[in-house]
Formats: sequence, C-alpha cells, structure tokens
Amino acid sequence: MAAAIRDTAARHPAVFPLLLQRPAATERSREIRDGVVAALRQAGLAPDRAARAERLISTAVLGYAAGEAAGRFDHHDRHVRDEDFACLLAAIGTLIEADTLSEGGGPAAGPAADRAVPGSGG
Repeated sequence: MAAAIRDTAARHPAVFPLLLQRPAATERSREIRDGVVAALRQAGLAPDRAARAERLISTAVLGYAAGEAAGRFDHHDRHVRDEDFACLLAAIGTLIEADTLSEGGGPAAGPAADRAVPGSGG
C-alpha cells in the first residue's frame, strides 16, 4: 500500500497535496485504516499499539510521498529516492517488530512511549 501511495503522488504531483487537505474521515479511508490496524493486530500488536502504529506509518508514508511530489528530493537520482523509501519502510518494519516482540516492557510499551516525544500522545 505504501508503494501505491508513493506512485499516486508521483503520477499526480500537483494534485497529491490537495488530497492531504481533505478530511480523512470518509468510509473508504476508515476501511483502509481498519485494514492496516487489522494486519498489525495479526502481526501481534495490541489494539492500542496497532492503532498508534497505523497513525505513525500513514504519517511517515504520506509525508515522504508529499515531499517527493513537491520536488524536495529532485536533486537525487531515482535510485537514491527508491533506496531512501525502502529504508523508511525497513525502519517502520523494525519498529513494528520491536513493538511486537516487547512483552509489555521496555521503551516501546506503555505510557512512557507517549512521553518520549512531546506532543505525541495518541
């Protein structure tokens, strides 16, 4: 799904930022978010952590796609941008895996995770 978002932004760079200004509360957008949360739950995340992971994943992917569509990375070759995007997805995967493996302890769990970054609370 992340690649599809990025491809859409690349095909429609002038329109993509407008999509980000629309409310993300449509039935279809809820279905997509619910599908991502369900996949994260199947991967082993608790409901609250899966919901948080979906919010962070969508923010990171949409942010990268928006930056790329706006030309922020135009001074880099396509293969560099592809590697950067792959790095972003790998980092997300690593964080999800770490969260899945943590058993209610450690920095990835509980209220301390909300306090780690000011203003991140849910």
